[in-house]
Amino acid sequence: MDEVEYLEPELDFWDDFVGAFEPAKVIRQLRRTFPQVEVDPTDQQEVRLLRELESWSRDEIEPARRDKLIWQSKNNYRTNGPTYCFVIPFGGDWRVPGWARRLRVGFETPAGLPKDYRDQLLAFLRSLKMGEPVLGEPDAEKKTPEENEGPKTI
Repeated sequence: MDEVEYLEPELDFWDDFVGAFEPAKVIRQLRRTFPQVEVDPTDQQEVRLLRELESWSRDEIEPARRDKLIWQSKNNYRTNGPTYCFVIPFGGDWRVPGWARRLRVGFETPAGLPKDYRDQLLAFLRSLKMGEPVLGEPDAEKKTPEENEGPKTI
């Protein structure tokens, strides 16, 4: 598989700033900036929630544990909010997948992506005014600065 880099704004959850992305607004901005974007309208986080709730109700689980699992599933949805996936087709065969959710917006940039396309992605992320774009892991949990080496600022 080809290498990819994950490009997203770095949000410091330990600072005094209070803010989150509004996924539907991010998608609207994406459509304005990249009219060729292909958006999957499915709320991936809701799909996950419904799948988990069905599983917890179907499986034989002790009631107290079931209640805790249901609470965790619902809390995960409340925390992450809607999650939408999309692909931005650029010239040639370049296609850049991405995601928009309450606490994260980003792109999976393929290795070798032309600088012009990468610059367009960076400009879009900066236009959201929610942190400086960085290279990172797709699902890296941010703990405290001491517990993470941290991503590289671009």
